[in-house]
Amino acid sequence: MADADGFNIHIPFNVYSASAITCAKNYVSLIEAQLSQAYTDERFSALEQYRCLPDADEADYEVYVRPVERMFDEDFRPILRFTTVVYLYLVFETYVSRHIAKIQRLRTAESDILKRLKKNRGLVEATQIYFKNEADLSFFTDAQWQQLREIEQVRNCIVHAAGIARDSRHPELIYNLERRLVGLEIDRYRGKDIGAPMTLHQRFSEYCISILENFFNALGEAAERTFDSKT
Repeated sequence: MADADGFNIHIPFNVYSASAITCAKNYVSLIEAQLSQAYTDERFSALEQYRCLPDADEADYEVYVRPVERMFDEDFRPILRFTTVVYLYLVFETYVSRHIAKIQRLRTAESDILKRLKKNRGLVEATQIYFKNEADLSFFTDAQWQQLREIEQVRNCIVHAAGIARDSRHPELIYNLERRLVGLEIDRYRGKDIGAPMTLHQRFSEYCISILENFFNALGEAAERTFDSKT
């Protein structure tokens, strides 16, 4: 692209998806910090009330302080981490669709191809098929595509199975993440999933962001090598 003076201006193929990933990083960092501060403030306030009681004992602690701890541990943090995964998947869905639409325009090819490929498939599988068989762009290894499928399955589990891994369509993909210690935990008894909602930690959100960032950066580089003269 050239400006009004005739100078070439390079706009990265993935400029918008890169911006969205940066926004996601900032969002996760900000919201986690705010929640952590809220927990500190609420627990401090509850402890102050508890300490003002005459002859405060363990039963009083359970009444004044424990509800605050449970509220954050059992409600607020799980809600935050679950909604973050759904949000990050939406970022992937939005920008991979836009990138594919742009590539199809550059190829002067079928505009709604992703819709067709998604028939009876997940988005990640359809996307992999598109880049391999249609666009002929090789930029992600099979292991990296598997990481995207695992994240997709966590999102699907949250949306369709209340976050209970064993009730999801492909629990083995979630168990893969658990074994890799990326911030996802499953409650187990004698090694078996007991059917409780999975626990996500902040580092799982950060893991997801790193996978998406790698994907869009690699896609951008591959697209520029292939379509540089057209973009």
